[in-house]
Amino acid sequence: MNKRSILSTLPLLLGVLAILSASSFLVFTRREPKIELNPYQALGTVAAEETIKLSGDKDQIVVATQDSREFEMPALAAQLKAFQTTARKRAKVTVEKITMDAMTMMTAGGRIPAEQFFEILQKYPKAGAIVLFLGFPLLRDRDSDALQQRAPKMVVVAAYRADYQELLERRLIDLAIVPRFDALPEIAKKPRTLREWFEQEYVILATEKASALPR
Repeated sequence: MNKRSILSTLPLLLGVLAILSASSFLVFTRREPKIELNPYQALGTVAAEETIKLSGDKDQIVVATQDSREFEMPALAAQLKAFQTTARKRAKVTVEKITMDAMTMMTAGGRIPAEQFFEILQKYPKAGAIVLFLGFPLLRDRDSDALQQRAPKMVVVAAYRADYQELLERRLIDLAIVPRFDALPEIAKKPRTLREWFEQEYVILATEKASALPR
């Protein structure tokens, strides 16, 4: 190839390189930061194990979780997948997805709306356990009194709230799995197993230890 040919093809080559560079830029800039999913998988696994213990000989578990079809939630997806994989070895698992518009989400403050909560209870009266991957709803006194007569065990897998102490004492919640209250020491070792991941990140709150919880 002579010098004139090289010069004539140079603009084309530069154009191709520019397109490739732009494509690479788009690919790399669209990548989201990688999320460490082990803590969430551990949470789902242990939550399922503890729920199975509570359910006794009843083989139906109902899970209530936020509908994430409009918003990608990899952490929540990892929790649910691990929960279902573990629980389905021993029980039938049904997932109820809770749809909330922006206003309802703000009003509920991360809790399942009371109306949808009671709809689930009425729909599954023979369930061994109801598992909320949302905060426990705010209830009126008469609704709380009625709920104490219900059969399913109640498990909450969500952030801790001050009213959980009373809810546990009254057995409106049978078990709550929440993030740890205390910070880990800086020299803490990296977990190797799902159980170690769980113990590093979360704590199980049971009714018998409710009096020691913060309000």
